[in-house]
Amino acid sequence: MRLLIIALLIGFIGIAVWKMMPETGQSHTNLIQVENTQNNEQSDEISSTLKVIVPTSTSQKDLQATSQHKDSDFYAVNKVSDKAKAVLEAAKVLPKDLNNEAYIEFDLASLRKLEGGDNFELLIPQTQESFIAEVTGISSAENGDKSVFGKVTGADGRFHTTVLTVGKDAVYGQLTAPSGNYVFESKDQYGWIAAKRDLYRSHQEEELHPHDHHKDTKQDLVSIEEDIFTPKK
Repeated sequence: MRLLIIALLIGFIGIAVWKMMPETGQSHTNLIQVENTQNNEQSDEISSTLKVIVPTSTSQKDLQATSQHKDSDFYAVNKVSDKAKAVLEAAKVLPKDLNNEAYIEFDLASLRKLEGGDNFELLIPQTQESFIAEVTGISSAENGDKSVFGKVTGADGRFHTTVLTVGKDAVYGQLTAPSGNYVFESKDQYGWIAAKRDLYRSHQEEELHPHDHHKDTKQDLVSIEEDIFTPKK
């Protein structure tokens, strides 16, 4: 009798355990589904966040690149310009006896900011050269004009002199390089540059006064023949 009772108890326990097993498995399955659902929701949130952030970051980079491109329009204080000649002709400030000139545009903002010790680069389109000058002095006039004096070291190690004046609506000056002495002038930002040897031939002849040499003193001849832009050893 006791054995029968024990057998029945074991049977009931086995049935109870068997009934509980599917529910546990289902509960475990539901738990996994809930966790997967939460993970999917988090992934969707992250993905959505990335969709918002990525275009913004790209847009900022594009703006920075555009800004850098604008800043890099001038790699020197001047650049070749297709508009300069027409602007100067319309303003009637273009000399008629120019020869072998190149038309350029100046970076007025950079020129006006130059101070002692700064460096600036000047382009000579005719020879496709550019020279870096170190500012050695600044002179300001009462009318607001700013004269910048600088020195350029040539390939031969010799020092050359440059000077330019930045006015309210003009830039003018000259640069001595190993290839020659170059003169430049502008109306606002648009101007021209040419080798001094090619400029104003008739004007130079008049300045020498060939018909009146007997009146020239030694001091006058020195002032004509000397050039402050002669390379310094």
